[in-house]
Amino acid sequence: MAANATTLTEKMRAALRISSTSEKITEEINDCIAACKMDLRDVGVKKIDEKDALIIRAITLYCKSEFGYSDKSEKFWKSYECLKTHLSLSSEYTGTGGGDSGDVSVDEVNEEDIKNLFKKGAL
Repeated sequence: MAANATTLTEKMRAALRISSTSEKITEEINDCIAACKMDLRDVGVKKIDEKDALIIRAITLYCKSEFGYSDKSEKFWKSYECLKTHLSLSSEYTGTGGGDSGDVSVDEVNEEDIKNLFKKGAL
């Protein structure tokens, strides 16, 4: 696990354009990564794989907003919040759905169903 943390730490160091390997800065980066993971867990994200592109992106946006990266902290925070919402609604990341809930999946809706909606004036 430490190897993954180190790899992710180095990815964040590069994303933040930080060349210093100071122990204090490394600790701050790791704290930021941990805080992001906790924030994602708080909204129901269970699959936090440090090799997953969307998780890496979420952590990057979080770190850039927290570190005050350039003058775009607010923009990074809004992007993070948007991605966090997406992850929290995705059954792939929350581990929910796909069971026998009775919900109609996207695969079960076909072109004829859509045409019927328009014919009936439902939309």
